[in-house]
Amino acid sequence: MPSPHPGGPRRTLMTGLVVVLTATPGLVACTGEEPRSEGSGPAASSRPGTGGEPRPARRVRTDLAVGEVVGALGPVKRRRVATGVGRAVDRWWDAAFVDATYPRRRYRSVFPGFTPGAAQAARRDLDRMTSHRLGERIDALTPVRRRVVVDILATQETARGVTARTTLDYRTSGEVERRVRVSARLFMLYREGWRIFGYDVLQGPKPTSGPRGGKARQRGRDRSRS
Repeated sequence: MPSPHPGGPRRTLMTGLVVVLTATPGLVACTGEEPRSEGSGPAASSRPGTGGEPRPARRVRTDLAVGEVVGALGPVKRRRVATGVGRAVDRWWDAAFVDATYPRRRYRSVFPGFTPGAAQAARRDLDRMTSHRLGERIDALTPVRRRVVVDILATQETARGVTARTTLDYRTSGEVERRVRVSARLFMLYREGWRIFGYDVLQGPKPTSGPRGGKARQRGRDRSRS
């Protein structure tokens, strides 16, 4: 799905949010408050369309931080915005990756919190946006790390839009044993809760550390395409 061009947090905010806000002012119900209708994040109950009752997954607390803030927004409101955004991200991760029984074949209703247009695009992009590529060949998917950094564009003490820079690391067991990283920039507006209207997502082998990390990453990248 088309998304703003890569760059630093400030550039991302200005190109990815200001342009959209000026082009589509009717989309936004502006607020600096935490959404009232979001799910309960990593401890959420089972999601529909996962192919059966999900087995209990290891719970990993989402590491949530406020990143770049452009404009006037006090610290309390910043935290409220970040909390609401974090819950929206957790709902996607849980539905698309974590809260499922594996092997997994069904991927329905896996984009809660997405706008209709973004959800439609994401359904055509299941290999990047869910565990679809590996789902039928694994017995379990275990989250290892969940991190969300929230960059905020605000005016007059009101959050007008955010970019969530997110990282989900998970490992699989079964026919395929792999460590995977899902890195994303999620572009969000407030419309009865924080909603994802655009995304830039990469999913592939988790980077390795050490002097041979570059070669290991390339080998893993080649395997992931097979």
